[in-house]
Formats: sequence, structure tokens, C-alpha cells
Amino acid sequence: SGDITSSCEINLNKEHTKAEVKITTTNEKCPYTIEYTIYSNNTIDMKLTFTPIVKDLRRLGIGMIFSKDFEEIDYYAKGPWENYNDRKEASFIGRYSSTVSEMFTPYAHPQSCGNRQEMREITLYKKHSNKGIKIEANQPIAFSMLHFDDTDFIKEKLHPWEMVERNEVYTHFDYIQRGVGNGSCGPQTIEKYQVPSSGTYSFTLRFSPLR
Repeated sequence: SGDITSSCEINLNKEHTKAEVKITTTNEKCPYTIEYTIYSNNTIDMKLTFTPIVKDLRRLGIGMIFSKDFEEIDYYAKGPWENYNDRKEASFIGRYSSTVSEMFTPYAHPQSCGNRQEMREITLYKKHSNKGIKIEANQPIAFSMLHFDDTDFIKEKLHPWEMVERNEVYTHFDYIQRGVGNGSCGPQTIEKYQVPSSGTYSFTLRFSPLR
């Protein structure tokens, strides 16, 4: 909500082997910048920088939508089941394989789910193919990939069997995500697992095509 303004700067080197695009966005909750470096070999670096200015944010990160063709996932992160920054001791760093459909966790009342902490690398494949995208993070971050948008989880009186998968892959890459806490029968998320309300935070993603 509130006023949102954005600006864009584009620079291309003399050899036409690298383009740089910087998008700066201001808003009333968390101004941010996205800096793309696009190389002639089809690799793209995306540096994201966030400057939160309010409390109670859910996450510092970016949402992306991938084509329905991408279904199979290899990832290097905490797994194999979902985990969060305040619920991850029973998950372990490793290389895991899954599908986007399998990342959904069927809670009695559907809600945002499927998060994995400390992601370093993901390979997202097209179905029954070795074609895909490799996504590398320059530091451990959180990610989720589902066939559901977050807005799908806010409908009342919904059950897992009533959920209808979307074709697209809805993805989050987060510097930090608010911890789960235990608001249903106990304390809310304690301070060290909340999203900060000041400071500057950044991470970089590298997207490379699989050949």
C-alpha cells in the first residue's frame, strides 16, 4: 500500500558482452534495489538489496514465477522436509531431489509452506529432460517453490483436497523470513527470528542455463 516509485538505469559495455540494469524502488515499508548483470553467455547475476523501515514484515526477498514446464528440482539446502529459521534443527544440509508438487505440505488448513533454509544452489529441470536452469546464491538464503500463490492460502474454509494446483511455479527467495513462532497456543515469534526493521541487507542470485 502507499506510494511506490521506481527508476531504471541501463549501461552496456563497449564490447557488448555485458549489460547492467539497476532498478531502484521506494515505498513505505521496504525500499529496495535490483541490480542485474547480464552476460553474453546467457548468465544473469541479480543482486537484491533491501532497506526495511517498518516492523512486522513477513520476509525480505523476492517472488518469481517460473514456467509450468519446470517441475523437477535438485537443491542444496536444509531438507528433506520444510524448515524455517526457528524450526530447522531436525533438517540437515544436503543435496536433495524433489518435484514442485511434492514441496507442498498438506496442513489441515492450507497455509504458506514448503520453505527450505540455507539454500546454496537449485537446479530446476523441465519434466523428463536435462534442460533447465541452475540458480546459485552467494550466501545461504531461504527458498520455496509451489504450484500455489500466497493468495491461494487466504481463502476461508479451505482444506488440502480443495486446493487446485496452478500450472506455474511460484517461487520465493528470501534473505530472511519471519519465524513460525507458536501463536496458536503460545508465544509469537521471538525477536531474534523476526525480520529487522532497519539496516541494509543484500544477496546475489546467479541464473545459468543448463546446456
